[in-house]
Amino acid sequence: MKKLITFALITLFATSVAVFASPDKDALVTAEKNAWQTIKDKKWDDFKKLFSADFRGVYSDGINKLDKEMTDVKTLDLKSYTLGDIDVVFIDKDAALLTYSVTFAGTEGGKDASGKMNAASVWKKEGNDWHIAFHTDMKAE
Repeated sequence: MKKLITFALITLFATSVAVFASPDKDALVTAEKNAWQTIKDKKWDDFKKLFSADFRGVYSDGINKLDKEMTDVKTLDLKSYTLGDIDVVFIDKDAALLTYSVTFAGTEGGKDASGKMNAASVWKKEGNDWHIAFHTDMKAE
């Protein structure tokens, strides 16, 4: 009986891991990288399409809704960036938290903003597509 219960628990655990180790993880990592690339390429229409309508961003200068996020991002001139290891944690099947570091060179509002930041994004699945629901970043120390 113990062997049967142990086998059942192992099977349940393996199935759970398989569900959360889905292709969505790779898709989300790619999507986060693409978000940075759209900023660098100044493809603002493509960038806006990545967001959920109820997006919120939390930064040292305030909390952004989507319109403010779009206004603020247009002040960036991103010359280069490198994302550190992106860790993906599925909150549930339709929501994921991504955390990573980013080293970048560029300006914001004409002033040098180059450096390293720690960042986090929450993506949520809406229909068949993933959208950014939340983002935050802060200068790494």
